[in-house]
Amino acid sequence: MTVPPVRVRGAGVLAIVALVVFALLTACSPSVKGEKNSAGTTILHWYVGPDRVDTKVLAKACSQAPGRDYELKVEPLPADADIRNNLLVRRLSAKDPSIDLIGLDDSFTAEFASAQLLAPIPDDLAPVYSKDIFPKALAAATFDGALVAAPWWFDPQLLWYRGTVGERAGLDMTKAVTWEKLISGAKRVGVGVEIDDANSRGVPDWVSSLVGSGGGQIVDGAGRSSTVGLDTLAGAEAAGVVQFYYESSIGRGPSADALTKFAGASGGFLLAPSSVVSDPALAVVAAELQWAPYPLIDASSASIPPLAGVALAVPLYAPHSDLSYKAISCLTSQSSMQALMSSAGHSSSRATTYDLSAVVGSYPMAALTKQALADGAAVPQTPYWQLVRASLLDTWLPLASVQTSTTPVDSQKAVVAKLAGELP
Repeated sequence: MTVPPVRVRGAGVLAIVALVVFALLTACSPSVKGEKNSAGTTILHWYVGPDRVDTKVLAKACSQAPGRDYELKVEPLPADADIRNNLLVRRLSAKDPSIDLIGLDDSFTAEFASAQLLAPIPDDLAPVYSKDIFPKALAAATFDGALVAAPWWFDPQLLWYRGTVGERAGLDMTKAVTWEKLISGAKRVGVGVEIDDANSRGVPDWVSSLVGSGGGQIVDGAGRSSTVGLDTLAGAEAAGVVQFYYESSIGRGPSADALTKFAGASGGFLLAPSSVVSDPALAVVAAELQWAPYPLIDASSASIPPLAGVALAVPLYAPHSDLSYKAISCLTSQSSMQALMSSAGHSSSRATTYDLSAVVGSYPMAALTKQALADGAAVPQTPYWQLVRASLLDTWLPLASVQTSTTPVDSQKAVVAKLAGELP
């Protein structure tokens, strides 16, 4: 039986790590606002997390475009979502003037907007940034009825598989299969079902999707009195899937090395975003890579793939917000959006990008990802998502502890307590 990896989830440990990273990045960050290059052009610092798209290439293209009056420099943020969140909150709350624009995780949007850390999008740009955007990508960049960030990319998770393993497992991969059939089929032919967790969002995204497929919602509402939907039939069904997955010994659950495992000798199935198609870890199995809809709770339920993405935002105290928005306009142009899809496999937040000839010829998952963007679910738009997320990690890990009779109840209590501001 596969034993899930031990994970350190203590808030104190994360806080210490975040402080160390904060100190290091602050020491290395630009110290003067209005920094200029040798040609006298203003340098803009774009803070963005690790990405499969080459952000430096995009930044260079925007900097060198005709009529540009800025130089865009990429400043990398940590891969871990907790550390990235803590770092940005600390620096933006301190009114750090050296951050000109940020790649904002969709799970941070409500928190940052509620705390008034983001500059308001100019009235003339909001309609431009909203035009032709997939509804759920637009909702993920909106808070309290206002657009607070420019939608950039928004990826659904797909069920990836190798060669004929689906057929050998007795599965019809032309449509969504149930988790029970997927797990049983994988076990029967001796292959794994890996779940990608490249940025520490794996467990919350998985649970949110499972609850959604059962017709529920983890959190409904944006305030501290939000309705929590874990101690429900949908929550019990979600726990049942996790329990069956663990007991079947076909994977370790969400893990950072899921792609490597999938590409290994026992690899068969992988739950991961559309952009994994461009990941070097899958190069050795690229020729046999296939894709299918995200699994269902049961045959009568809907496929609710996790949706996650990045929008582009300007900090409230950015010293050159006019130039920052010029850079965002370039990064969200059709040519930049095309690069997101053609070179990195990301799903553009803009529906019309799918119609570009260069994309049609290089993005074969288009039909499935467009449907997944319509059917899927992002994490709830609540300023307290980081608290909810921490509670989910505490109550759904290790996977060996998950039980249909206790986990939904315990998780409900933990989330409600966090939202109410109770101390542990």
